[in-house]
Amino acid sequence: MKKVSLFVLFFSISLGSFSQNSILWEVSGNGLTTPSYVMGTLKFIGVKEFYLPKEVVAKMGQCKLFAIEDQVDHKAQMELNKAVHFPKGKSLATELAPEDYKKIVDFFSSEFKISKASFDKNFGKLTPLALSINMTRMALGEDVRYYDIELLTLAKKDKLETYSLEPIKREAEALQAFPMKDQEKALVHSVENFEKQKSEYRKLEVAYLRGDLDKVFEYSLHPTENNPVFIEEFYSKRNKEWMPKIEKMMKSKPSFIAVGVSHLEGESGILNLLKQSGYTLTALPVTH
Repeated sequence: MKKVSLFVLFFSISLGSFSQNSILWEVSGNGLTTPSYVMGTLKFIGVKEFYLPKEVVAKMGQCKLFAIEDQVDHKAQMELNKAVHFPKGKSLATELAPEDYKKIVDFFSSEFKISKASFDKNFGKLTPLALSINMTRMALGEDVRYYDIELLTLAKKDKLETYSLEPIKREAEALQAFPMKDQEKALVHSVENFEKQKSEYRKLEVAYLRGDLDKVFEYSLHPTENNPVFIEEFYSKRNKEWMPKIEKMMKSKPSFIAVGVSHLEGESGILNLLKQSGYTLTALPVTH
């Protein structure tokens, strides 16, 4: 059985003035002597679908600093893993209504051929949000590649200075801000609409490989159903916290910043925050 792992979510709201087809952006102006770059990433993608555009490789080679959202070391992943599990004495079986719990168990049996005993042991202690956002990964039915790890490996190969924009515990805090009752509703929603969810994730993969950011955002945030509390805590607040660090990096040396694509868009997205700070944003085409 594959190990359960968390992936960053995607949601669909208006991109506004940044409605252009690119996952790679050049940042210039506002006193920068050399440009820096911001890339929107998927947390994971199937091995067969994985592709790193040559334009990304080239721009990273022009930079001196590289940053991703969180640490990717073993200790950090242990912290995040703790955050997406129920505390001792609680589980999906104790928190969900009996009829909803049965619906989840029956779904895992039919969709993934996982028995109730195996579900209780390996999945039942995950919070509803963690479980619902893992179901898509499991449905891919193949090994996956993680963009953060691949980009970090490339950055180290190019001898870039590497940083994370926050400690992993900050992401864990943001995840825990999503109300449990809303998580439960979202999990049931994912189960009831799973075929559509799988189909749309495949479309998202294809759009991402084309660098088609507009199409990527057509995929709705099924696991959270666009919950405003989650969006504020997981995206908006963290984006604003990252901005001083991103600006400091760009002003010191040419930098390459890689964050989940959902952190780029909207009024409180990284692209708009950079524009509001006086920088010039230029969408760069990527090829597949």
